[in-house]
Amino acid sequence: MALSPTYSLHARYLFPIDLPPIRDGWITVSHGRIVSLGHEPTGERRDLGDVAILPAFINAHTHLEFSNLAQPLGRPGTPFTEWIREVVRWRRAAIEQPAGTDWRADAIRKGIEESLRGGVVSLGEIATLPQTEGDGRYDAMQGVSFLEVLGLADERHDELLSAAKAYLATWHSSGRHPLAGLSPHAPYTVGPRLVSSIAALAAEALAPVAMHLAETREELELLRAGTGPFRELLDDLGAWQTGVIPLGSTPLDYLRLLANTDRSLIIHGNYLSHEEIEFAGRQHDRMSVIYCPRTHAYFAHDRYPLAEMLARDVNVALGTDSRASNPDLNMLSELHFVAEHHQDVSPEAILRLATSNAAKALGMGETHGTLASGKRADLAVVSVAADRSPDPHELLFDTRQTVRFVFRGGRQLFPASDC
Repeated sequence: MALSPTYSLHARYLFPIDLPPIRDGWITVSHGRIVSLGHEPTGERRDLGDVAILPAFINAHTHLEFSNLAQPLGRPGTPFTEWIREVVRWRRAAIEQPAGTDWRADAIRKGIEESLRGGVVSLGEIATLPQTEGDGRYDAMQGVSFLEVLGLADERHDELLSAAKAYLATWHSSGRHPLAGLSPHAPYTVGPRLVSSIAALAAEALAPVAMHLAETREELELLRAGTGPFRELLDDLGAWQTGVIPLGSTPLDYLRLLANTDRSLIIHGNYLSHEEIEFAGRQHDRMSVIYCPRTHAYFAHDRYPLAEMLARDVNVALGTDSRASNPDLNMLSELHFVAEHHQDVSPEAILRLATSNAAKALGMGETHGTLASGKRADLAVVSVAADRSPDPHELLFDTRQTVRFVFRGGRQLFPASDC
């Protein structure tokens, strides 16, 4: 049954995010926008029962091209550089598939559909070439598509910068969604000179930038001394370039480059120093750190400094990363994981990681991330336990709960429906 242009949904709880939960509340939607929250419905009415209505989740970091994987590559606790070797082998095998097989488009479609089932309608996606204008692979996605830039050799600087310029120009001229961003991949695949140039290009175009940084201790060793497992990996791949990475470098050097952009996302940040966390906190209006909880656990990293980051005013958002290091793309499962493993962080703060903080990270805060009048009616409807609790967050973070419905722009997308 299709809902009328103006309708109200009733839930046991509404979670506005920036206000306390509302018990037995109604949310009214008109022409795809939220009109009001409270206890007075308007227009057609629909009681959803024992559920919570929240802003649809935002996955601030993923690589959808891996969404065809049935299980993560490697094994839990595998050394990160060995996992990268697995990724290289997998990608080479995928590229060698018969001509006419668009494996990336198929994986991206599956990843968007899986994300939707987990309550996610907006993503921070790392996109890889080749792709052609209008190929449709991201037509169903909302959020930001960051072009992945890879190439440590300094002589590739101009070529890669030109590709980045062309990507932004094509995307912006088409006026299509998702929005376009750039992703100089990581310090071990992109030298400081190219990172600086990408940051300057992004600043001029007001495009966001995402970069994997301080992900492993081995990365820190490569920056500091040019040695270790990453040096061995790059040598084996024929990618090491002596002198491209100045010895004695730190993640702070890259943070300073990225701080020159309109908006930057620091992906992972697992091993940022106290000084670097403080730096990110001072830039919180334009710089965010993206925590990928179950991927972090897959590699058995040191405990994530989530409480410290939040205490120092860092805008932290959640990402799933990809199915190459995560069993699924379910954001509700990420939230459950964080609630279980970071009991020193309040449930209200945890919920913001996948809603308002993530919207801020992707530059979508004016229209997404909270339930408020005038914002887009992008909604996640989650079942809640029937028993009473003094804290409704306990009901929401109960691991038995699942996503029941998802709306985008006021239209129900999951389960598939005309309403």
